[in-house]
Amino acid sequence: MDYQFKFWNSLLNPSKLAFALDNQEQGYQMKGYQSRFFILLGLTILFFVTRNIWGMGTENLSYLMAANVEEEYIASRYLSLFGAAVKGLLFFAFHYYIISLCLSILTDHSFKAISKIQLFVIASILIEKLILFLVFAMSGFTTAISFLSLGPVSTYITDDSFVIFFFNQLTIATAATIFIQYKVLSKWEVEGKRMLLAKIIAVQIFFALVTAGISILPLYDYISKVVGL
Repeated sequence: MDYQFKFWNSLLNPSKLAFALDNQEQGYQMKGYQSRFFILLGLTILFFVTRNIWGMGTENLSYLMAANVEEEYIASRYLSLFGAAVKGLLFFAFHYYIISLCLSILTDHSFKAISKIQLFVIASILIEKLILFLVFAMSGFTTAISFLSLGPVSTYITDDSFVIFFFNQLTIATAATIFIQYKVLSKWEVEGKRMLLAKIIAVQIFFALVTAGISILPLYDYISKVVGL
């Protein structure tokens, strides 16, 4: 038996997708999945590289241009571009493998099946990032807080950087992620759907806390001291 994996059609028909994923070992072939995997991977890396070319995240290189050291600046820009490509690859790998592994351990569902669901999650996060990038590109500046998150709201409640960065991780894409994961995974649950939802939300909150913790650390200063810059 064959299942034709069509991105939007599969997303809008989670029951058929869940059935096909659950029966892969019984002969169901996911036709079209591999090509969409590599297309999304390529688009992810291209997006991160494009942001870097525009200048997003390269603020620390401005002093080289101001110092009129052209060769060092060009070399740094190429290294930064390479780093952006690696960052895009790591972003994809994190959501495709690490999140899938966490959910697989917590829910006892197949890692292979969950990782395929993550393609939809990566796409939703990428769309949100694209919207932010387009707005920043048109306005000519960037901000650390996303207007598509709860970050701006939290600034009216507290001045604590950790709390603000935590809520900044809770975005529209986060809600879409929870919805997509629950919509498909719940098809395999006869009982305990509330517990499944709680586990999915817990994974999002955990990594939001980790990201917030990393965001408030002066990592660039630490790295500079280590390498002697």
